[in-house]
Amino acid sequence: MSETLQYQRNLEELVKLLRIYFQLDEIVDFAINELDDDEIVVEISAVKDRIRKVIERMIS
Repeated sequence: MSETLQYQRNLEELVKLLRIYFQLDEIVDFAINELDDDEIVVEISAVKDRIRKVIERMIS
């Protein structure tokens, strides 16, 4: 696989992860404001943190 193609795939994966991250952010806001369910907020926040760490590794 060429270096350019690999770079493009990495960027595509990064964009997907960023979209998921921000969608989870909206879900957390909804859970806080509408559901008032701390357990769900904690679980989703943990997933967000794991995704954030992957994003950080990808861009570093």
